[in-house]
Amino acid sequence: MQFESIVTRTFDADFMLFDLAFTIIWIIILWRRGYIKPLLFGLLGILINFIIDFGVWYSYLGIRTVEGLPNLISPLSFFVYFSITYGMIQYSYVQVMFTRKPQHPDQERTDRLEWSVFLFVGWLVIGFLSNIMPISDLEVTVTRVMTNQRIFEVYAVAAEYFLLAVLAYMKKFELTPRRILYIFSVGIFVHFSMEFTLLLSGLRGSSLFDLLFNSIFEFNMGAPILYLMLFALVPYIEKQRTC
Repeated sequence: MQFESIVTRTFDADFMLFDLAFTIIWIIILWRRGYIKPLLFGLLGILINFIIDFGVWYSYLGIRTVEGLPNLISPLSFFVYFSITYGMIQYSYVQVMFTRKPQHPDQERTDRLEWSVFLFVGWLVIGFLSNIMPISDLEVTVTRVMTNQRIFEVYAVAAEYFLLAVLAYMKKFELTPRRILYIFSVGIFVHFSMEFTLLLSGLRGSSLFDLLFNSIFEFNMGAPILYLMLFALVPYIEKQRTC
């Protein structure tokens, strides 16, 4: 049995201004609080999102479409914007949530809570601001047809978390069953926050299936890899630099 899965968001053009403003504020706070590694991962997220959204889905597969853009904004420019906002915020947020402060556990919990609230409330606010402050009512519609892609997302998530389970069994990279569950929950929360705030502000027209599937699977295709990059690749690079 196959579910038809078409994910759509429709927003006024001014939403892009609020979205970019929130991203700039996010970057400034990351920098001022010393979250340099999450900031760098955010830059990586911009590149990855652009390759997937524009390169693969829009240009190659043709399953991503965008309609109603202002005359001065090309599809290429739009996907650069699209990649900057969600790439920076989602990838850096996840790495903030993975950052450990063993000498200051209370501060670690406080930071994670504050960033989670900031993420959810920030996304919710910009959606409502676009509705109540009509700077530009030109409607932009972004659509993604994922019907044939869903099974591959399931396979990817299953494979990555199986890898984490094997590494946990080998006692690598501070992985435990509890830590793996935490990684999974972070992956759910970061994407659920995006989906649900878009839904609440009237920008997302998703079925319950798409809301649940996207929240559970979409960012969890990357969360295990981001964890391993932070706890395996980054320490290796830092060690090589000191040799």
